[in-house]
Amino acid sequence: MKLATSLESIQGAIRACLKCNGCTYGAWPANETFCPLFAHDECFTYSAGGLLFLSRAVLTGQLDYNQPLADLAFTCAACGACDGKCVIVRCINPDMALSDIIRLLRYELVKRGFVPEGPIKKMYEQVKKTGDLLTDGRALKVLKENQNGKADTVLIAECMHSDAEVNAVHAALKLLEKMKKPVTVFADPGCCGSTLYDYGFWDQLPALVEAKWDKIKSFGKKKLLFVDPHCQEFMTNKYAKIIDDFDGFKGQHITEILLDGFAKGKLKSKKMKKVTVSYHDPCFLGRGLGIYEPPRQVLKHLAGVNLVEMKRNREQSFCCGARALGSYFRDFSEETAKERIAEFLETKADLLITACPYCKEIFGKVLGKEADRVQDLTQFVSERVA
Repeated sequence: MKLATSLESIQGAIRACLKCNGCTYGAWPANETFCPLFAHDECFTYSAGGLLFLSRAVLTGQLDYNQPLADLAFTCAACGACDGKCVIVRCINPDMALSDIIRLLRYELVKRGFVPEGPIKKMYEQVKKTGDLLTDGRALKVLKENQNGKADTVLIAECMHSDAEVNAVHAALKLLEKMKKPVTVFADPGCCGSTLYDYGFWDQLPALVEAKWDKIKSFGKKKLLFVDPHCQEFMTNKYAKIIDDFDGFKGQHITEILLDGFAKGKLKSKKMKKVTVSYHDPCFLGRGLGIYEPPRQVLKHLAGVNLVEMKRNREQSFCCGARALGSYFRDFSEETAKERIAEFLETKADLLITACPYCKEIFGKVLGKEADRVQDLTQFVSERVA
């Protein structure tokens, strides 16, 4: 595995932090706060730079690994907002962005038994026992007609841990059928490795990733199509650092395929009631993969749909908070989502559209009785095409 597996091995990058606070806010002249931790309490400790300084204190013996440090490290959303802002740390170690260093800190904590109570602890216990995060019966059941050996594309349907994920994949299959786009589906009942990586369960990571990749390779050299941006970002950017003989793949997100479908006339919008929508950029689709415009262009192809932007969008987008599962701040995940929902409500839009199941779930949870105002982009398109 090519990933750095100890803080000590990258201490040069950790020591490079200048404590400039640049990792906490967006582009000039607006300088909007876009680090969820820092937005909650504007103290440098509650930022990527702050976590680097705490890591530095551990390396110099000024601080021991402890539970409060774990609670804070896991409360970070690892949204990558800081990654594009800091060039100094990345100059020392180009392979480790700030959010990757925070994940490495989590691994160091997990190795020593410091895991936050709650959902992260439950996931860790399952990973220790099974080596994977197996789904609880909601995994996609692949129909025979979706197993087309002649198709040049494999739809990756991993990480089916929620109804939002399953429903998005079903909607994608429905749209692909309308486009007469044949696919075969890879739906292994577990995780692609992204969640293990995010939460520091790295001891089990190489075996899981190599096993998944062997199964995907068995389909032959085909294009990979993704619905979940977390799977796509992880497989695109991290598999090569974990698998020694990784030979890469050509991948696309479902929004890119849909945009091509509209452009070639394979998808046509129905005439429906006018609706105003705002689009939330998922962190891993946007910052992780650089996919900002295809979702917006898809929405513009839908008759009667008016797109309005939130104040923070594209590279400056604010995280939904769904993956911030630590317990340092009470209800931090929901509070982060509430801040984003408040920004959505300012637009006066009818619906909030996103292209990530985690975003959809947390926004729906926060909106409560109005949860239907949040919609997955793929499902939204499926309802509005002929």
